[in-house]
Amino acid sequence: MRRRALLIAVAAFVAAAASTRAQPPPGRPTAESFRIEWVRRPPSMRPGVDGYIYNDSRWRVTNIRVRAVVVDAAGTPVRESLVSVWGNAVPGTRTFFVLPSIGEGEIYQLTVVTFDLISEQTP
Repeated sequence: MRRRALLIAVAAFVAAAASTRAQPPPGRPTAESFRIEWVRRPPSMRPGVDGYIYNDSRWRVTNIRVRAVVVDAAGTPVRESLVSVWGNAVPGTRTFFVLPSIGEGEIYQLTVVTFDLISEQTP
């Protein structure tokens, strides 16, 4: 009986430790800590799409990678790529990046997939 109680206690401890590791530490940014906008360049400029990522976290981050899915007018994914955002994303600011050109009727669905923390900024 004691052995069974000990095994149950150990299993509960392991489960609690695993669930703690699965969650990001409090205050650290997640992919949802960033907002992304994109806009087609005007016809007078070289073809392309400009993107902006807004860092709504308290952390300075770098090496941001954005998953870019091109969707046609019917809502069907056409192609997908990973785009790097160069430089550091400072809290409360936006950082510029470039996306490949897309056709008429196509749109981008953009999500942050990875980034590296540099330091937490004081408010």
